[in-house]
Amino acid sequence: MVHVVKADRRGLKPFDTAGATVQTSDPIVGEGDCLSAGFTEYTATSRLKWTFDYNEVFFMLRGSLEIHTDGQAPSLFEEGDLGYIEKGTQTTIVVPEYAYMVHVTQPAWRGSP
Repeated sequence: MVHVVKADRRGLKPFDTAGATVQTSDPIVGEGDCLSAGFTEYTATSRLKWTFDYNEVFFMLRGSLEIHTDGQAPSLFEEGDLGYIEKGTQTTIVVPEYAYMVHVTQPAWRGSP
């Protein structure tokens, strides 16, 4: 099977979570929820505490963000950077202004229905 998501079909929807103004979509979900792929857009300054219950790879399309974890210096991600966060990692995600990324999660995480 081949699945194409056109730019006008990304389907971003607000995701209600404390500390962030963010919208997400997961237009691609693999069989048996083995993985999902979609978009995350932080539309304002945000500071979000988040524990990853999935593995995530993400690619920064626009803007920047920092990932803070205990015992490690903050990691800065800017346009064009590729990131990986391991399942179980507790973070604080800091967005100074705006961030837009493609994410792939394993297993699937559905940020919006």
